[in-house]
Amino acid sequence: MHDAMVAYVRAHDGVSSAVLAREILKFKNPDEKLAHAAILAILSKDRRCSFGSDNLWHASALAVPQQGGYTLAETPWAAAYLLALPNNPKAAVYASVWSVAEAPQLLAGRWLEDPSALPFEEQELLRSVRDAPFEDEPRERKAGVLTAACEKRRPVFLSWRQQSAFGLLAQEAGAFLDDSAVLVSTMFVCAKLPLPRPLTLDACHKVLFGTSPQLTYAYKHGECFAKCVQELVRLLTEQGLGDIAHLEAQERTDLAGVDFSGKEFSYDDIAAAPAAPGVYGFKAKNDAYLYIGKASNLRRRLMSYFRDSEESPEKLSRLRAESHKLVTHECGSELEGLIYEYRLIRKHAPLLNTQLAIAERKGAFLPLDDCIVLLPHAEKEKGMSFWFRKNQKILLRPFFSDFRDVPAMETELDKFFFSGALPPSPDDFPEQEIATRWVKQRKDELCIVWVSRSSSAPEVCEMIRAYWKDCSNNF
Repeated sequence: MHDAMVAYVRAHDGVSSAVLAREILKFKNPDEKLAHAAILAILSKDRRCSFGSDNLWHASALAVPQQGGYTLAETPWAAAYLLALPNNPKAAVYASVWSVAEAPQLLAGRWLEDPSALPFEEQELLRSVRDAPFEDEPRERKAGVLTAACEKRRPVFLSWRQQSAFGLLAQEAGAFLDDSAVLVSTMFVCAKLPLPRPLTLDACHKVLFGTSPQLTYAYKHGECFAKCVQELVRLLTEQGLGDIAHLEAQERTDLAGVDFSGKEFSYDDIAAAPAAPGVYGFKAKNDAYLYIGKASNLRRRLMSYFRDSEESPEKLSRLRAESHKLVTHECGSELEGLIYEYRLIRKHAPLLNTQLAIAERKGAFLPLDDCIVLLPHAEKEKGMSFWFRKNQKILLRPFFSDFRDVPAMETELDKFFFSGALPPSPDDFPEQEIATRWVKQRKDELCIVWVSRSSSAPEVCEMIRAYWKDCSNNF
């Protein structure tokens, strides 16, 4: 809803709060003062819009998209960095997320391991009064704080390995990072700078600033990385790569030189993948799945596996070498992709998938009351609905936008919501957890039909029709 409001301001520059309240918030005959208060609460801190002396909302000049993306200088970058022990590079002990903006600013920093348990020499190296104190709280909570700091920002990671590790942290918190992340190696290549080898924080700083950084403690590691990202954004902007679209176009050019010989898919297949949510799978020659994943942008995610990088983590190297077939399925929403990804991984048990086994995870989550969430379908003439039966099941149910299947829908609604308890299944808890956490993070932006407030299937069906008419225009 927030982004829809910004898009409306861009398309109709010079818009009153009353118009935004009517068109986006669906207020009927809105009072001007009430409408302005509501819109101001949403847009007041959004630099993409400003309220002018003419009492109208305007798009910020710096935030006007170029070729479909925000200017690099205006993109809300988040530099995410994990610090590992010198004697164990796979063991992350500290993680931080920094805003780049005009000057690096710490958004979140957490010790993932108790630093007092480290050898004394390493404590001396990593600890400082500026580091966040160690908090005796569940690791999932720490991971949640870090993940939340990346929301509505475009994260940058030093390496593919760090991106993967941060993704696992997000899973521990029951959250999911989208695939909008950018690797520092991509920024170096697009800026036509020599790629540091090995790609370390120290090497990046030397290429960009000509000196070695003073990495005296954990806080300084994250701050140094944020400064490197900030400098790369500045250099890219100076070279005319003014927005994300330019950056991705340059990345596609670099990818065209990758050798896909011996595979049943090519660069053209990846470039032709839709820039839309979906699930994908890499298969070996024996047709067994090597890896299954989801993406909010299939094309961008698939390109990330083959872009230029100094890295050769075992998983990435095997995927590049052993993948023979590529299977993709476009989805209408990220939620649909998340659920299908879980189902496919559970069914096929791909060799290279290392994500947390949600079915085995302990803990609880607060369930949603009986409701239906309406989201787009990949096919334009359809919609997708997600049915939540509290503490029991969820159901994915596509429907035609003209509601030609109302009788069948009413029968299914009655059986799912109004006909006693539903038979349990081993998949019920993990699917409910995945979907419920996703919905709760976006609750204010979604179109939700509360079945718990209804008494019959026909009544719910009419509510779905009415809600779909109002919200489908915003998809």
